[in-house]
Amino acid sequence: MNQVIKLLIELGPIVVFFYANGQYSDENGMGGIIPATKVFMVAMAISMVCSKIFLKKIATMLWVSAALVGVFGGLTIYFDSELFIKIKPTILYTFFSVTLLAGYAKGKPFIKTLMEAGFPPVKEIAWMKMSRNWGLYFAFSAILNEVLWRNLSNADWISAKIWVFMPLSFIFAMSQMPIIMKHQIEEADED
Repeated sequence: MNQVIKLLIELGPIVVFFYANGQYSDENGMGGIIPATKVFMVAMAISMVCSKIFLKKIATMLWVSAALVGVFGGLTIYFDSELFIKIKPTILYTFFSVTLLAGYAKGKPFIKTLMEAGFPPVKEIAWMKMSRNWGLYFAFSAILNEVLWRNLSNADWISAKIWVFMPLSFIFAMSQMPIIMKHQIEEADED
């Protein structure tokens, strides 16, 4: 049940953003990002409150994402420019990529801190491999976001957040399962 709640907390704000953009856009799909950003900011705050209530904590990734939504959403609204909310994912993905790859280079799998509670016990080599892989994935996602927001309409870019990034993230996460299975620590290994 906690995994379902966690998924709703993580995906809820982007789904709300997608829906709000559709509600506020005109018949040509224009004009919805600014009001949708306001709704997105509120949805992020609600997501954090729900995380604290239902999961008893707010994950580091949620804190970072909420901070960036607050800053870039605020800039979007203040300057009345969609640019800021469009580059927020690029900055978030770049931050995660640099953090994970720097940790990997130093032999410190920072991803372990973020994900350890959701996985069975695994050997350190698995955390190192996943830090490298996720770091590269986030670098790819940052580049992909830049290409998409610069070449798609607002409505298509927002749709890509749901129909491209979410499936890619799920597929990539599933592709990491062999690493976890290969390096899982069995009960006998712990003795």
